[in-house]
Amino acid sequence: MMWNDEFNGDVLDAKVWSKIWRGRSEWAVHMSSADTLYAFDDGSLVLRGMVNDFMPNDKAPFLTGGVWSKHKKSFGFGRLEVRAKFDVAQGFWPAIWMLPQTSQALDWPHGGEIDIMEHFRSNPTVNQTVHSHYTVNLRKRNRPSQVVYPKYNEGEYNTYALERFYDSLVFYVNGRKTLNYPRFRDGANGQFPFSQHDYFLIMDAQLGYDRSPYIDTAKLPVELRIDYVRYYELDTKTDVIPEPKDYQQFTRKRYPFKKMVVNAEETFDDPDEYHIITRRGKAIVSGNVVWAQSTLNQLIGEDGKIANVDFYDKPACPYRGISLDRCSEKLTFTEIKRMLDVMAFYKLNYLQWNGDGNCSEEEIDSLREYASDLGIQMVDDIPNVADVGLFLFSNNAQFPIVNRVFSKMAIGQGGFLSLSEFEDEELEALMAFSERFWRGGSAGKVTNNEGLPDALSEAGSRLANFKEKIAVHRQRFHF
Repeated sequence: MMWNDEFNGDVLDAKVWSKIWRGRSEWAVHMSSADTLYAFDDGSLVLRGMVNDFMPNDKAPFLTGGVWSKHKKSFGFGRLEVRAKFDVAQGFWPAIWMLPQTSQALDWPHGGEIDIMEHFRSNPTVNQTVHSHYTVNLRKRNRPSQVVYPKYNEGEYNTYALERFYDSLVFYVNGRKTLNYPRFRDGANGQFPFSQHDYFLIMDAQLGYDRSPYIDTAKLPVELRIDYVRYYELDTKTDVIPEPKDYQQFTRKRYPFKKMVVNAEETFDDPDEYHIITRRGKAIVSGNVVWAQSTLNQLIGEDGKIANVDFYDKPACPYRGISLDRCSEKLTFTEIKRMLDVMAFYKLNYLQWNGDGNCSEEEIDSLREYASDLGIQMVDDIPNVADVGLFLFSNNAQFPIVNRVFSKMAIGQGGFLSLSEFEDEELEALMAFSERFWRGGSAGKVTNNEGLPDALSEAGSRLANFKEKIAVHRQRFHF
């Protein structure tokens, strides 16, 4: 936790918060700095909405209190957590939300708006919503879904949280994940502006917008109480990767990228390192051509096009393997070959397999030759190298357990996933998961990222090398 405000005093921290001034936007038409609208009670900041019968010089029929950190404090990548409770009344619109903190003039919604919590009418749910040019002006709200309506505990304090990453917004209510809004298709058409700016926080007790003009004055005044605001900064060196089946995987293309020219003059000490330059749909590669080909297959779009990039890449770990030593299934030639294709796509370079299965000697020799062409070594035993982990998983393994195991062990020289009885989808998810650990550490030297921002992961332990052209949670999105 890098910063927090527990509101245990009796005044606002003027270095962080300002009272919101009145504006023309529907949410700000009743804002006021009147002291009656603000209080501190039992360790909470209290923001009120009231009938205006105490400010005769103010012609607004209602007055509301709100605070924001605009021009004072902004929040970067990480977790922002607000514990709050609010009254329920027709016309009361309590909200906790964020806008970009920038010196540039941004016409809403081009910079993005993040609604961590809003409540309308007497609904038993709150709204958590993402707004952008993509969702508002282009009206593309369902792919991916921009809003969720989770339940909350009425009349009690609830904890609302947002985790903001380079490529996703993840929402929570009382510790339960409610929405993962991803960046996809390069964030084209303003789909994901949320990695371009830091954001300031707004908390307000709004009145007058409830999808109807009616405000139940009999229930006024109403209150929004803020117990605390806490900010946890993203530590890119230790941050745990989200579970693979609930996060990102690259889309494996049916046809590989073929417009590639090899530059033999540029060489590297690391046999796994490579350099890619793409211009006008063609690529010049040097170094490890096999892994460069795999990367190009990841970056190419479904339309066969590829953005202009110039970058170097190499893995963090030399050993990135799959072990079938404990696999109880008798795998066929076709099944092993398909596994090798998936491994090559995720740049895994060792397959430990003793040949036990439904394969003839001729087929095994053919598989070894095929694996070699893909940059994969097929070995009978796991190499006896220090700092190479063996991760034992069965088909009943829960991904949170996988996550914790990798967090503690997936360092050093790398490791082998020892698998048994996995479904194809689960197997591929684990391969993608392991790539993020075993390849992330050294990737990220981008010399020109125009046309493909954030092409490489600088986080290392959290993301795959490439954040573009990804499929997200295949059970929800299919593209």
